[in-house]
Amino acid sequence: MSLSLTLVFERHTRSGEPIRASNKLDFGYVDGALVDVLKPFCVPLEEGVEWPDDESGLTLQKTDPYDDPLTFVSVALLIPALNEVADDTWKKAVVAFISGLSPAARVVLWWH
Repeated sequence: MSLSLTLVFERHTRSGEPIRASNKLDFGYVDGALVDVLKPFCVPLEEGVEWPDDESGLTLQKTDPYDDPLTFVSVALLIPALNEVADDTWKKAVVAFISGLSPAARVVLWWH
């Protein structure tokens, strides 16, 4: 099974408020096994993500397109997992970008 993964970054910590999806990168297609690798590290994102929509502005999302609850993982735990599947220059560039973020920063995993 192949899934597409978009990473949504928490640029500004706003306790109890949704994360705005204005800071995101498409990691690309990955094997479904990455889901199993990341699952033990994922934390539910109770406050959700505000996703920009051209017609209705910001829409609050609490689930992904598969209707699974949104989760996040810290940069420190995400980098090793993504390094394992970064098999092209784009994915390696995304990992390099993430490596420059605070290890404690939250990254929302948007599977689609």
